[in-house]
Amino acid sequence: MSADEAYLIIRGLRTLDTRLNQHYENTKKIINFLKRQKKIKEILYPHNPSSKNYKLWKKYYSGATGLLSIVIKSKQKSSVIKFVNSLELFGIGYSWGGFESLAILQELRSSKKDEYIQGRNYFRFNNDEHIVRLHIGLEDPKDLITDLKRSLRYIK
Repeated sequence: MSADEAYLIIRGLRTLDTRLNQHYENTKKIINFLKRQKKIKEILYPHNPSSKNYKLWKKYYSGATGLLSIVIKSKQKSSVIKFVNSLELFGIGYSWGGFESLAILQELRSSKKDEYIQGRNYFRFNNDEHIVRLHIGLEDPKDLITDLKRSLRYIK
């Protein structure tokens, strides 16, 4: 590691608590919005008291951040892809450690040649259920909700 990289890590650690708390506060607001959406079948977020895994999460963790998944019920996978692609404030990607909000369609079904993966999935999804992973960043949650609301209209 270079001296510059070490400096950036140390600098970032000074505000880590504040940033993680803000991720969590923003996420609570987003979840409250998503719970009222008919197109969202389920919210996968273990810190949420209504989560199936809340007791287990509570046993091992004391805080939460902005990573969650939503299960969308749609017969048209293309409409879920359009939902993700139409988000303007959410980037597309897996980098959950940053300050920005991100979204990505998570393909959990394996092909015939990847059958060994089937037994490793904790959740079982129907063909009309799709999972989208969200990382809620530090943007204004009102703006993120507006973006989600606008893009949810594409789900058929």
